[in-house]
Amino acid sequence: MSSAKGQNFGRRLGFAGRGVLAAFRREASLKVHAAAVVFLIVFCVWDQTPAPWIAVFTLAAALVISLELLNSAVEAMIDRLHPEHHPEIGFAKDALAGAVLIASLASLIVFAAYSWIRFAGPI
Repeated sequence: MSSAKGQNFGRRLGFAGRGVLAAFRREASLKVHAAAVVFLIVFCVWDQTPAPWIAVFTLAAALVISLELLNSAVEAMIDRLHPEHHPEIGFAKDALAGAVLIASLASLIVFAAYSWIRFAGPI
């Protein structure tokens, strides 16, 4: 474990990158989200998606990945600090998972809206 306090910016970026890679190695759900991002990139290249939509897709994907990283980190910390089952810990884990779910569904709605406009015409 390392502390970013007092470290230069490059080292802090390294710590962050290491955390992202560690989470991708440990968490299957992050791999699923990463596959969705790869699909989205391929789709945008194929479709020649306009820049404003790419910006919206990027923000939506970043939100989902960020919340998934937060969910994974907090769950790991909770499991380490309080391994026994407790209703409040169950609530915290469920709420974190719910945040990821809501962001994921919102991202799907954004993609569906774009696809509808692009391929079926205005809503």
